[in-house]
Amino acid sequence: MAIIETAEISPAPATYIDWAPVIAGAVAASAISSLLLTFGGAVGLSLTSPWPGTGARLWVVGFFLLWWMVAVQIGSFAAGGYLAGRMRSRWGTTSKPESQFRDSVHGFMVWALGVLIGAIVLGLVGLGAAKTAAQSASMVAGGAAATPAAKTAPADYAVDLLLRPAPATAASEVKAPAGNDDVLRGEANRIFTSAIANRELSQRDYDYLSQVVASRTGLPQAEAQQRVQQAVTEARDLEIKARETADKARKSAILTGFIAAASLLISMVAAIVAAAAGGRHRDENRIPTFSGHRFW
Repeated sequence: MAIIETAEISPAPATYIDWAPVIAGAVAASAISSLLLTFGGAVGLSLTSPWPGTGARLWVVGFFLLWWMVAVQIGSFAAGGYLAGRMRSRWGTTSKPESQFRDSVHGFMVWALGVLIGAIVLGLVGLGAAKTAAQSASMVAGGAAATPAAKTAPADYAVDLLLRPAPATAASEVKAPAGNDDVLRGEANRIFTSAIANRELSQRDYDYLSQVVASRTGLPQAEAQQRVQQAVTEARDLEIKARETADKARKSAILTGFIAAASLLISMVAAIVAAAAGGRHRDENRIPTFSGHRFW
């Protein structure tokens, strides 16, 4: 840091908080954050590749992006806090500890305003995403109404497996009895949904499904019972996998929340410390230097 000539101390402003440096620091922090996050996103994309066996592993890219986001948040708030502390008007009648406290308060306000701006932006983005999701859901619902078979629940796959025609049906020209296939699938779907919820298939439902499969596919009764058992096992396995996926997502959300809270706390401390440093450099009439040269 180089020392320059001192300037006369300005008279005390009318308000305790000098909002112009606070707003300037928050805007600067947001701009620096946007710039560095864009750069980090480009680097992260350069590490990935759509070709198998090339590019970095997914967890490596995720760790890099998470680390970069935390570092950028802390660094940008520190820069904004320093600018706010450096630009704040000096109070001629205050003691040194009081001046340092007020500089720190301005750094805290830079952090608070930056978090508020970020929350508003995320809220607007979230509203847009929710609107898009609602429109997509309505379109999907309309498509599902037109084609009732277009569903993706675990029980639906089990029903498809359950009612799949036997390979020998075409060769032997055995015809299944006529009936409403959609009604039959819906009934079997409800049976499987109940079995998944209760974690067991009752003997009554098991016998009924076996009879339905035998009449629907032309399979012998023993093979029909075996197919029912395989379908129940498949549905349970898919339901367990779905629960495991949801549990992993829950744990990831918890970890991400803790990391976000910790980074916000650290960035708050960084903004306060940097603002105090900026105020101290202002009072000592220092200017930032790099390798002996002024860069600001």
